[in-house]
Amino acid sequence: MAIERPTFSESWYRVAALSPRLRSTVQVIRQHFRGQMWHVVHDPSNNQFFRLNEAAYAFVAMLDGRRKVSEVWRICNEQLGDAAPTQGEAIQLLGQLYTSNLIHGDLPPDAEGLLNRYRKRVHREVTSYLKNFLFIRIPLIDPDRFLDAVLPMVRWMWSGVGLAMLAALATVGLYFIIGDFGKLVNQGKDIFSRKELMANLMGMYGSFILVKVIHEFGHAFACKKFGRQGGTGGEVHVMGVMFLVFTPLPYMDASSAWAFRNKWHRVIVGMGGMLVELAIASTAAIVWHFVPSGPVN
Repeated sequence: MAIERPTFSESWYRVAALSPRLRSTVQVIRQHFRGQMWHVVHDPSNNQFFRLNEAAYAFVAMLDGRRKVSEVWRICNEQLGDAAPTQGEAIQLLGQLYTSNLIHGDLPPDAEGLLNRYRKRVHREVTSYLKNFLFIRIPLIDPDRFLDAVLPMVRWMWSGVGLAMLAALATVGLYFIIGDFGKLVNQGKDIFSRKELMANLMGMYGSFILVKVIHEFGHAFACKKFGRQGGTGGEVHVMGVMFLVFTPLPYMDASSAWAFRNKWHRVIVGMGGMLVELAIASTAAIVWHFVPSGPVN
């Protein structure tokens, strides 16, 4: 059953006479996603992104600062027919772009009030989410320059050769774990012995935090590598601490990967942390197999 899309909106008069345009710093990147063509609107100056389908982008692309919104909407309807955005969808689209600071133009009080109400509603939703005691993020530093400096030394890890080496390393590590599985289980029980329980727990927690820091750098360096390769940015400007159920964990903002044209590059950035953890776990398994009993083992 088709979803009814009302063509007209009673609030249309508030935006019909506007002549907004995309900001001069905005870049538009074509991207295939789930069998459809999308257009990612990206402003590197504030690292804002917005993904538009073809009909929505046809509407936005004609906002040049000279045409009125009503004229653009009329042209879209003539060209796209039923696929064109409705008036309500166009208002929502303008509100989303305005909220993301991707369009600009002089706004009369009526239109500004309408778009500001949309912005405040989104802000309330985001603020409510961030204030949730189970999930809080605290940005600390901008690691972008450090990542640029170190990238030449580690970019090979996300090449075909690097992934092949990781697969070989993981195979060897898994072989040793399976071969010494009984020993692994027995040593695992010893970790929780009462005699050294606190020391072992502290060591495990410290190792966990260290691995998570390296995990986040995995995402960040993969984002940098493919951003440079594709010429679509790859900036990583935020590193901080998030509290997940009161547990402090590091995080990096690698959201600029959303603009990558190649979907496999986006996939590898998403898996970057897991691939680094796999390399650490495989190396640890090999070291554990060869090192005699003791603190390292």
